[in-house]
Amino acid sequence: MAVMPPGFFVGIDERFEIMAAPGLTHDMAQRQRLATDPAVQKLILGLGANKGLRGLGLFTAEQNEVIARTPIHHLTAFKGKKLRIFASGFQSVALQRLGGTPVAMTLGDVLPAIQQGTIDGAYAGVQVFTGMHFFDAAKAVALVDQPAIFLVAEANAKWLDSLPADLREIVVRDAAAQAVAINPQAVEIEQQAHKGWTEHGGEFVKLPADEQAKFLDILSSVGDDVSQKKPGVRAAYQIVKQAAQRLQ
Repeated sequence: MAVMPPGFFVGIDERFEIMAAPGLTHDMAQRQRLATDPAVQKLILGLGANKGLRGLGLFTAEQNEVIARTPIHHLTAFKGKKLRIFASGFQSVALQRLGGTPVAMTLGDVLPAIQQGTIDGAYAGVQVFTGMHFFDAAKAVALVDQPAIFLVAEANAKWLDSLPADLREIVVRDAAAQAVAINPQAVEIEQQAHKGWTEHGGEFVKLPADEQAKFLDILSSVGDDVSQKKPGVRAAYQIVKQAAQRLQ
């Protein structure tokens, strides 16, 4: 069993990446509602069933922010920057529209890449930045709050089916229950990560209000533009997008 962002399973089904589309949600409460929406759960947890996966839980951890060796105080600061992204068309197109260069890499490679100057910074959550001591490489995190970071619990279907019926029921039931029960703790973990960042000398910066609004406007059409090139992704994205709008 594994718990990770759905986009990491994109090689199994490209629809897994739709939860990484920017602009879907605007705060933690809406993200938590979206993760428990029946239509969204039916879609996301059902992906990969023909490839031996069994989705058991969907929840949200936090949102992507941007760490950079040179602080990002303005939208123009994105231009020319090489930033690590998840391996997602949604994230690569979004960064390209901001004038940056997307570099997809695994999380374990990001910190040394920033330290060595191979990349200028990275998209990730503050929990990652604090927990993995990114403050040793860069001090400034721009709170852009997009896109949200969802996590999915996926089990090996063959293993799950091999369990006695009573144990299988416990795993399925409790996984779904814990994906909801974690919500208050997720908020607390995020708050502690923010506190830890500043305690280790890190700082948070924000775009001016008008530039943050422009940032969101630039990203608002990315989901539609990227997904429309792939019929299967397009239909799945519309299900999630409509749910997010309904749950604002």
